[in-house]
Amino acid sequence: MTTEAPSQGGVEHRRRLPIVLTGPKPLESLLVTNTETRRGPKAAFAGLLFAAMGIAILPAASLGILASFIIDDLEISRAKFGLLVAVINIAAAVFSPLVGRVTDRIGGRSALLLLFGASALFYVALGLVPSYFLLLVVGLAGAYAQASANPATNKLIAGALPAGERGVTTGVKQSGVQAGIFLAGLTLPSIALAFGWRAAYLLLALVPVLLLAVTPSVIPRASAGKRVGERTSPARLPADIWWLMVYGFLMGFAGAVTFLIPLFVEESLGLDPRVAGFTVAVIGFVAVGGRIVWSRYAEQTDRFRLTLGLLAVISIGAVVGFWLAEYVTAWLILPAAVALALGSSSWNSVGMLAVITSAGAEATGRASGFVLLGFLTGLGVAPPIFGAIVDRTGQYDLMWLLSATALILAAAVTFAWGRSPTTR
Repeated sequence: MTTEAPSQGGVEHRRRLPIVLTGPKPLESLLVTNTETRRGPKAAFAGLLFAAMGIAILPAASLGILASFIIDDLEISRAKFGLLVAVINIAAAVFSPLVGRVTDRIGGRSALLLLFGASALFYVALGLVPSYFLLLVVGLAGAYAQASANPATNKLIAGALPAGERGVTTGVKQSGVQAGIFLAGLTLPSIALAFGWRAAYLLLALVPVLLLAVTPSVIPRASAGKRVGERTSPARLPADIWWLMVYGFLMGFAGAVTFLIPLFVEESLGLDPRVAGFTVAVIGFVAVGGRIVWSRYAEQTDRFRLTLGLLAVISIGAVVGFWLAEYVTAWLILPAAVALALGSSSWNSVGMLAVITSAGAEATGRASGFVLLGFLTGLGVAPPIFGAIVDRTGQYDLMWLLSATALILAAAVTFAWGRSPTTR
């Protein structure tokens, strides 16, 4: 390797520099320092996190999409179906703080590999287990995958990207959740109608298997983050994290209506299962863009709290729209689905970016775990409550009312949170 430099007399001469041989560059150097080569690795990195979020969050969401098939095949009540969803979400909530600590300890790459393995196990088992009770047991694998998704991906972003460049990537990876729901809403009902709901899950299992195979090439071992056994700082988490945990609980409780929207569309509005699946797909499709736009906006304006408050207000309008669809016109579900996508279905991207910004790279996994504890608890306790209400009353009105109430409280939390001088 040579370089040219002018001599004192103005005559150029060649000066030979030593060649330094180095090992493979870690992902961080490709993403942050090498502007010529960063686009390829950065795109692959964001794409992998996008896919990871989508496949890891689908365990509970896919059950909602295939609810009518599962209820009919297993001959269970809506309350029992809600319990199945609750087991996944509540177990994920319980796992989250521990999984967050483990992620800080083993690094994002190893956590991602475990996530894909657990997802594959869940989908294969769901396609094979014969009874409702075993489905409850199998749900624990799906719960682990769901609990590890945000800590693993947040940890990788915190270590690979500098402040100011995390918003879009965080939005992209969080939009993977909604993209997964969108694709599942479009495909799973048709597959279930043609081959059965169990076959749909066996086909779905191929996705995490493929992701498990490609992860080592996208994220080299050198970029895995902390080595096993390396301890994280015991420093107290910032107050923002606890506000986010409370807010997340309320948004999770309110957003749990998404699991019963397909049943609502079929039973209360009398529409085809494919229309029900399409409604969920609309929510997923719109939220893909919503999550990217909202996270970018929050980072650029540095107003995470105010953005979260706005998302809660938009969600109130969405729930009211679904509520009125039964009494005004069924097609109100479409604008309501769009509003829900831009509201409660998009809060997670802003919330996770706030976690990364507030906690820093060292404690991102732990902080993510606590915020998810709140969110997944709300997401878990609501479905059996909602299912029992519908079983008892034959109506969805009280479900919509409870969801709207939780959203009003979430908006109020962002107002109270604003009194803290550490928040934005």
